Amino acid sequence: MHDYHEQLPGFSPNQLLHDGCEECETRAAGPSHGIANLDRTNFVLAWHRATEWNRSGLPDLANAERPMLNAIWAIQLQLERYGTPIGSLPHGSLT
Repeated sequence: MHDYHEQLPGFSPNQLLHDGCEECETRAAGPSHGIANLDRTNFVLAWHRATEWNRSGLPDLANAERPMLNAIWAIQLQLERYGTPIGSLPHGSLT
């Protein structure tokens, strides 16, 4: 069960996982780092958030998001070797 995110210290509506929420932190520590729990819209947001974090930083980055965004960034770097530009999904935008 998620905690009430809006009351957590450092909360930002842009965050996909939130520090201080037991459910979010459990997902971040799991094998998929929370990626498997994302719906299509939030996967796209995570993809773009990982790009932004590694290009220019994120002022509202939650520690709980780090494992997820690191994993997504690593995949983006690998896909770039096959011609997919950083920040782009392999088949274009899903939204």
